[in-house]
Amino acid sequence: MQHRRYNRRPQHHSSKEPLSTPSVPKKHLDINCDLGQSFGIYQNSYEEKILPYVTSVNIACGAHAGDPLTMSRVIDLARNYNVSIGALIGYNDPIGNGQREMYLEVDELRAMVLYQLGALHALLHSRGLEIRHVRTHGFLYRQLYTDILIAETVAKAIAEFNRWIVLVGLNGPILSNACSNVNIKMGQEVLIDRRYRKDGTILPYNKKIDGKNFLEDSAQRARQIIQTGSITSEDKSKIRMNVDTIHVPSDTEEAVELARTTRALIAEPKPLHLDKYDKYFADLAALK
Repeated sequence: MQHRRYNRRPQHHSSKEPLSTPSVPKKHLDINCDLGQSFGIYQNSYEEKILPYVTSVNIACGAHAGDPLTMSRVIDLARNYNVSIGALIGYNDPIGNGQREMYLEVDELRAMVLYQLGALHALLHSRGLEIRHVRTHGFLYRQLYTDILIAETVAKAIAEFNRWIVLVGLNGPILSNACSNVNIKMGQEVLIDRRYRKDGTILPYNKKIDGKNFLEDSAQRARQIIQTGSITSEDKSKIRMNVDTIHVPSDTEEAVELARTTRALIAEPKPLHLDKYDKYFADLAALK
């Protein structure tokens, strides 16, 4: 089955800027995972098992995965565990799980983002809850740190919907600048189940490499980022990262164990939006 390819192929921008300035490891860190990514007969049986160990969740909004009943079920689970809820948005590509290349015009991309946010908002609002953050998925996730036009379009759509929502993504100049230009908060995340290049970008998943010692390697990355504020790249370079949230996978028994191990390493786990805006209001108070 051929997926839709759009006419406009955006210009990609590269940058040689360092990933981030050196930073002191934070006392408060968020742990986030993706939930609600069911499709057809596929169901994730590990969702409730991982919830005790995370502080925020990203719920698929019906484009790359998910459906209204799945979204409702996961919202109720998340509420039971008192975790922060965010939107997981991606391209409308359920067959490819949002991983295949798609290129939308700016107005199409804006509408797609708002449509997915609106769907999750309706289900949350009926329960007295709100969207606290947004994380993108698959190919759209990768575009946010390579394409300034895509990054700004997504950030602007989020700001239109609610300027208080935090946009979560990999630290880097493109997404960071897009959030600054639009004046929304960015949550910088690290993916502890993935290998990194020395420029701070993630390497494509390789089952033979990444799956071989998954739990041991991922737990070591979690330990390193929490204790030293750095990650070791594939070529053994040390990458300093100013991290707000740690992303863990959520679809295997090992993923649940990784989340449990990571949670135990953090002194005071704290949902991303609370940590971000506690600091924001503290800064405002200091100016008065």
